[in-house]
Amino acid sequence: MAKEVKAGKKFKYTLETVLKVRGIREKKEQEKFAVKKREYLDEKDKEETLKDKKKGEEQEIREAFTGKVSDFEKVLRRHSHLGVLKGEIENQVEKVIEASRQLENQREQLLSSMKDKKIIEKNKERKLQQYTKAMQDAEIKFLDEIATERFIRDKMERESE
Repeated sequence: MAKEVKAGKKFKYTLETVLKVRGIREKKEQEKFAVKKREYLDEKDKEETLKDKKKGEEQEIREAFTGKVSDFEKVLRRHSHLGVLKGEIENQVEKVIEASRQLENQREQLLSSMKDKKIIEKNKERKLQQYTKAMQDAEIKFLDEIATERFIRDKMERESE
């Protein structure tokens, strides 16, 4: 060990401030991850809404063709609106993909910050185990010295008698 442990000293971890900073960073990354996840889910909901709207429009066009077509211009407008919806859906799919990519990047950053914190926590546990062992060794040494001195004192008393 690099340092000798003094008896009666309380365990103090020298990197406690680093551990706190890493904990704060991890919380910030978790918050950012939650925001990115919310954004992703919002984009996904918008995509689903557009797809449902498109299905509704397609159904209305089908219904218009089942009977007599009285207003062909209305059907053409619905068909062109369907094309616009298709374009919006494609744009929304791209937004969802981008949001997914950002979410994955944020997940990687979160995992990285969690690993960094875990490293410091493991180091703290190891240092605490070393401290505990050193304290136990010091206690055993102290008790051995007491026993040795008592033995010598008892031996001296027996010899003097």
